[in-house]
Amino acid sequence: MRQLHKVLRENHHLRHGGRMQYGLFLKGIGLTLEQALEFWKKEFIKGKVDADKFDKGYAYSIRHNYGKEGKRTDYTPYSCMKIIMSNPPSQGDYHGCPFRHSDPELLKQKLQSYKVPPSGVTQILELVKGMHYQLACQKYFELTHDVSNYLQFLCPTLAILCFIFHFNNCFRNSLHLYIDDIHIVNIARCRKSLCFLPKIVNSVNLFKCFHLDIYTQMLNVFQAI
Repeated sequence: MRQLHKVLRENHHLRHGGRMQYGLFLKGIGLTLEQALEFWKKEFIKGKVDADKFDKGYAYSIRHNYGKEGKRTDYTPYSCMKIIMSNPPSQGDYHGCPFRHSDPELLKQKLQSYKVPPSGVTQILELVKGMHYQLACQKYFELTHDVSNYLQFLCPTLAILCFIFHFNNCFRNSLHLYIDDIHIVNIARCRKSLCFLPKIVNSVNLFKCFHLDIYTQMLNVFQAI
């Protein structure tokens, strides 16, 4: 998602696969249909797509993802396994799983640019070599977040649940660790029980906490490829 967001900001465009993967992820963290249309339109019209072309050529697919067009299917964000098992992105595409679909040398360079320590890069690349892509992603999360302080307040069962392999869960966990001033969950302070935490997580529309203009700041907080 980090790569998709970066390319979108730089090129003001994503191809269909990238729009689907990233768009459903944004929906999953609470972006409403109206906010999605605003978000994508604001970005696309900075490039070669004018407002009229966006309304005619792109808005339909966004409404379709929200179950407002076609068969009225209310689509959900892609799971990690779905992304891993999907066809690899072709030239000009930026969707997919970076641990599954990136060239190992390119992945190594990315990890280094994200300040992952050399020992961590080696561990991740070994997991990728063994085709343990989800474990590689988990290791990356652990290395780029202060999870030691986080997990010490959790029971073992909850610690396992924190790393369920779905990118939207990964996003929530990152927010829980780093954002203290929007009152979602600060586990280190409130030390809530296993039965209470999911009620908080499930009840929060994360995007209600943010205006679209500060979305980039939120993505910078979220350390994900």
